Amino acid sequence: MDNAANISHPIRTSVLILGAGPGGICTGVKLQQVGFDSFLILEREREAGGTWVNNRYPGLSCDVPSALYSFTFDKKPDWTRAYAQQPEIKSYMQSCVDKYDLTRHIVFGTNVRQAVWDDANAEWSLHTTDGRVFVAPIFISALGMFNEVRWPEIAGIDDFSGEKLHTAAWPASADLTGKRVAVIGTAATAVQLMPKIAPLVKHLTVLQRTPNWIFPKDDPIYSPSELAERRADPDRARTRWDDQYALWESLITFENQEMIEALRGQAMALLEAVENPEVREKLRPTTILGSQRPLFSSDYYPLFNRSNVELVTAPIERITKTGVQCADGRAIDADALVFATGYAANKFLSVIDVRGRGGESLAQAWSDGPQAYLGMTVAGFPNLFMLYGPNTNNGSILYMLELQARYIVDKLVRLESSGADSIEVRGEVMDRYNAELQAHLRTTVWRNEGSKYYRSDSGRIVTQWPWTMAMFKARLEAPDPEAFVMRSSSSEVGA
Repeated sequence: MDNAANISHPIRTSVLILGAGPGGICTGVKLQQVGFDSFLILEREREAGGTWVNNRYPGLSCDVPSALYSFTFDKKPDWTRAYAQQPEIKSYMQSCVDKYDLTRHIVFGTNVRQAVWDDANAEWSLHTTDGRVFVAPIFISALGMFNEVRWPEIAGIDDFSGEKLHTAAWPASADLTGKRVAVIGTAATAVQLMPKIAPLVKHLTVLQRTPNWIFPKDDPIYSPSELAERRADPDRARTRWDDQYALWESLITFENQEMIEALRGQAMALLEAVENPEVREKLRPTTILGSQRPLFSSDYYPLFNRSNVELVTAPIERITKTGVQCADGRAIDADALVFATGYAANKFLSVIDVRGRGGESLAQAWSDGPQAYLGMTVAGFPNLFMLYGPNTNNGSILYMLELQARYIVDKLVRLESSGADSIEVRGEVMDRYNAELQAHLRTTVWRNEGSKYYRSDSGRIVTQWPWTMAMFKARLEAPDPEAFVMRSSSSEVGA
């Protein structure tokens, strides 16, 4: 796609999609399925795949079963293992781009800094960091939750003279062989990374703030003969998808007490792999099961039996030129610091400057925490839709994204057939929906969670969908014409 565009000569299209990750890919396919071909996907990186392009640290894999990690319109029958690793997932995403002829719609190397709604012309202008401008009536954000790296707020973080690495921006050239490494963070990325680097490094210091609930990860690698059988019988992919869907539906809300007790038993049995009783107690979770993101690993606990691995639970006071200073007075020298601190998952689209009706800032509209109607659309921001927006995280994200893409495309079809210029959720509808949502979230296990993963700075739970995937599907398929107002030349049109 030709990148030539500027404020005097913007590139115009009918739909602009921000991000060529799973959400952008799925939306592109869904648009094509209903006959929409005038759309562009603006992608910051040089290849499609979203988080599976940016993330490439050792050990990276999906933490939901592979069977669930494909679109329903393109089920992959031959995942090579139960939990696919990053290269295979990235390859699957890029195969979808090729199969559905999306490359011609993608503008790579395009970093959008601002999106501005023009009420007079009923269109969005997206401005890039290199001065280009793209214009369309419809703006769909597929940025999701994992788009801005989160660095911890620790004094002296810029003082360290050694190598600083972040799991969300892992350089291909990184080599920790023979080095003294300190890892800050012990959540999802850390439990995948550390078992891979422990055998390579001279010494590994694990700096833990809160012990997590960790469950076994049964991750067999399938034999060539089994893969051949799966390819020969693609219908088995539907059966495996159905089976895994049913299993995850029973897990995701943490409301089944029998299931919770079974998980607790699995986690405690797994913890017994740690031979040193003092270290084992430091790793024993103290939070309510389910209140933090559950982790899956069968090789994390055994790494603490290695002679070159040490667990430190004293709070970090500051980072120094040579390593980490702990609150108990201990100084940890390191050649490299690894920050396994994830993303600013609670910011969503507000990581860029979005201006809606009357110049209203999305960041200001979300000053008390991100919220949207069904996680996808915000009052005061006409013709704007989001995938993986506020309160849409749970279960299989690919399935949730596909449900959202279907809903959004349906609204665009209705907008086109109405003759109106814009569609916007009514403010009272959005407020009523979020009041219902937050009231239920206050009864869930996530109300006990203290980290910033699920919450905004105000304390509101902004990431989680509190019910099942089936209930999300039902909610999206229920008619809601009164939820929206459509306008044409400043007059309302029946929704």
